[in-house]
Amino acid sequence: MSNSTHYENANFLRELAERLPRILPEGGPDKAALLQRLANEELAQAEYEDQVRAKVTAARADTRSGMTTEQLRQRLHGRYQELRDAV
Repeated sequence: MSNSTHYENANFLRELAERLPRILPEGGPDKAALLQRLANEELAQAEYEDQVRAKVTAARADTRSGMTTEQLRQRLHGRYQELRDAV
């Protein structure tokens, strides 16, 4: 689901919750509250996807030189040795 779809769904659910008493008078506040909660979940999902997209964009724009697996393994092993020797 695209990010704009989450926002559209949230707006639709909020509008439906506001109109529910006129559409379904016996619906009660519990159904309106459920619609509001679903709208909040859609907004939370959209915000989460925005954050993930921002992180991916930042990672792709990072121009620092990468590290090979072997370099990482050596660095971690050295850190492990330092911590072990400190104990």
